[in-house]
Amino acid sequence: MLKSLHIKNYAIIDELSVDFNSGFNVFTGETGAGKSIIVGALSFLMKGKADTGVIRSGQEKAMIEGIFSIDEDMKAKLDEAEIDYDDELIVRRIISTDNHNSIKINQSSVTLSFLTDLFADHIDIHSQKDSQYLLNKANHLKLLDKYLNDPELLDQYEQEFKNYTQALGEYEELANNTYNEADLDYLKFDLKEIEDADIRQDEEEELQEKERRYKDAEKYLSVLNEAKEIYDGQEGIKERLSYLYKNLTLNDQAIEMIRDRIEELYFSLDEEMDKLKDILSGFNEEDLDIDYIEDRLFIYSRLKRKHNTDVSGLLALKEQIKEKIAFFEDRDFVLGEKKKQVDALYNKAYETALRIHEIRREKALLLEKEVVDQCLDLMLNNVNFKVQFTENKLSRNGIDDVEFYISLNKGEELKPLKNVASGGEISRLMLSLKSVFTSLSDTSLIIFDEIDTGVSGKVGLAIGQKMAHIAKNAQVLTITHLASVAACADYHFYIYKEDNSEYSRTLIRRLDEDEIIKELAMISSTDTSEVSLDAARALYYNARESLK
Repeated sequence: MLKSLHIKNYAIIDELSVDFNSGFNVFTGETGAGKSIIVGALSFLMKGKADTGVIRSGQEKAMIEGIFSIDEDMKAKLDEAEIDYDDELIVRRIISTDNHNSIKINQSSVTLSFLTDLFADHIDIHSQKDSQYLLNKANHLKLLDKYLNDPELLDQYEQEFKNYTQALGEYEELANNTYNEADLDYLKFDLKEIEDADIRQDEEEELQEKERRYKDAEKYLSVLNEAKEIYDGQEGIKERLSYLYKNLTLNDQAIEMIRDRIEELYFSLDEEMDKLKDILSGFNEEDLDIDYIEDRLFIYSRLKRKHNTDVSGLLALKEQIKEKIAFFEDRDFVLGEKKKQVDALYNKAYETALRIHEIRREKALLLEKEVVDQCLDLMLNNVNFKVQFTENKLSRNGIDDVEFYISLNKGEELKPLKNVASGGEISRLMLSLKSVFTSLSDTSLIIFDEIDTGVSGKVGLAIGQKMAHIAKNAQVLTITHLASVAACADYHFYIYKEDNSEYSRTLIRRLDEDEIIKELAMISSTDTSEVSLDAARALYYNARESLK
């Protein structure tokens, strides 16, 4: 849901901020006031490519910032991108004349592709020229599967089809690969070499640790033996220090005290040297065959380098080579066993695809009726909507190819949904479809840009009521010129332009109930006479009553 929007130096907008609520939000205002510019800025914020042409004349940069609530799907994408978040998502885009442009989410810089992907399933911007995914045949099966509302069954089939295609790929690789005698000899040579090496998963690390200990021992032995020699050797520290304190035997109190202290140091030093000798004895006792260790490590190094892999890869390679040799020596048997596996996996996937096909057929009948009912609400009284099936070979979508067909008038043959031409009819048809599918999707915000153009009277009121219905499942923002549509909104925003001697700027404010009635009167009758106000008041309260 969009919680607020802040725009600065965008097109004719100097600066404006607006807070939004959930439900049905409507924008009205005079032509040229900037209603579509606000929708354009919001669309640009979420998916538009940088274009310095949107910067307000005389300014160096434009800024658009939106604050959105977030759901679990968005949180997962933000976590993966290591972007911090709390309860809100602050999206800011800056476009500069010097092309120092930026896109930030909660102060973290992101790419346009990441931003577009983040909002892809959550925000739908719809206009007469942009009928989006509903008219695209490629999306019709996805929409029908949403209507199925059985993700576990669809996930089960997806995994079964994946298992089948993987096994089929392995079978085809085996069937297409043949080895001559030279290949077989080479494989056997590699296998013998790896088997003779008798490699183990953890042995290399163990050998490296022993090698490190040996090298450390060599260094320790050198240092400790030298220390022992300095202390215990002929005329070493021990002998000379002993001679020193034993010969300080003068009848002098001060010298006697010094002598006693030297004697204490002598015995303390001797104790510490005993500890060093114990460490030295420990290194002498460890038996490490460094020649064996280095020979084994060389074998590991050579095999890893030859096959460009690690120890785990060598062990896996050994099994792969065994399979290739077995296949060469008994090709028909191996291919036969693999073919049985492929056939079994195909049959399992096909049975699930057939179940899904039958459920799709049943659900399609319900979908057809629901779409027709929604169209009747919008006074498309002669509509006929059908889900056309074509059976295909087994694929990731099962065995079905689906396209939505429709006719809008009596006696008119069914045509693909994309071939519907009338703008007003498309608008109502799109509203009907969105009423069905919005509650089944993750869409949290739908923006309608003047899709009520070309309709009036009761049809306009029906469109407003349908938008209010959609707004029960997703936040709706719409621009309208129809009082009957605006009367159905939960929140009404008035967009106007203010001119001075230097420039024009677009402003926006939310209307209270009295102001809404005056605006409805202006839209309907271009005046605020008592007659117009009474009619607007009646329209407003009747619309509110019809939505209860």
